[in-house]
Amino acid sequence: MKAARVPKEKAEFVRKLAEKSKAKDRERLIIQKGDCVEIPIKDGFENLFSEYQIVEQKNPVFARKSNLYGVLKEKIPKEYRELIPRRYKIIGDIILIKIPKRLERFKELIGDTLLRIHTRCKAVWVDRGKEGMLRKPKVELIAGKGSETIHKESGCLFKLDISKIMYSLGNQYEKVRIVKMVSDDEVVLDMFAGIGYFSIPIARHSKAKVYAIEINPTSYHYLLENIKLNKVNNIVPILGDSMHITPEGFADRVIMGHLYCHEFLPIAIRALDGRGIIHYHESTPEAVFDRPIKRIKMAAEKEGKRIEILRFKKVKNYSPGVLHYVVDVYVY
Repeated sequence: MKAARVPKEKAEFVRKLAEKSKAKDRERLIIQKGDCVEIPIKDGFENLFSEYQIVEQKNPVFARKSNLYGVLKEKIPKEYRELIPRRYKIIGDIILIKIPKRLERFKELIGDTLLRIHTRCKAVWVDRGKEGMLRKPKVELIAGKGSETIHKESGCLFKLDISKIMYSLGNQYEKVRIVKMVSDDEVVLDMFAGIGYFSIPIARHSKAKVYAIEINPTSYHYLLENIKLNKVNNIVPILGDSMHITPEGFADRVIMGHLYCHEFLPIAIRALDGRGIIHYHESTPEAVFDRPIKRIKMAAEKEGKRIEILRFKKVKNYSPGVLHYVVDVYVY
């Protein structure tokens, strides 16, 4: 990324020249270096400024309106431009992005550009999906360094390592919604607690007692870290498989935040203190969108219980033709 380094007294003249000739790179800001000013210019216009020093900017300052496409469209061949990602996630001070296979050759450029746009961020990782029932992230570092971060959401702090732990930004509304429903005198069971996605906000914003079960030792480690970080003392963390260690007859509310947990429905029902509410999440093909309700009804019948569906709502798109649904069900 080139710039013309000119004395301050010449800066206004050169700026007007650069703009009039359309040589000025509008994606970058003019910056001062001692007694000189660096005016960003596009590649190929160096001859217009031959009487001044042309420098390669290692740490350019981008305009606030800059976006990844806007910055890269002049640096990536025309046939690849439409593949430039328009969206990515920022978790704490780490950027997570999906890059199409045809853009792999430009991944370092993409990573470096993102760090220049988002100066507070320290690293860029490519998101290559998840693997296994524990949904361990498959990621690759392409710029900067570091994988551990602290993400702030809804007044809560979540410490995690993005190379080891999945963090979904798309469920934020659902977390807030559940928090608003919980009363101070409730006992809540979070069957798949992770790092505290639901448990931490509930404990932070209510006096409810929360039992948080997590099977993954790494997630459990960060659950403990986040309990300390948020200074909450109303969470009982439990390391283990909720299929085998969940107590019976004690909870007013059960949160089933894992997308593949229908086999745990009988356990959740038995965990209720006679009656109560279950928040059941499932990844469901559109063709069988009512499958979550059918599964709940079947599990309740086998346990000798009746149900009332309080809410059945799409949370977000999960993959093509597959949606993430949540069911609020009263069991009695």
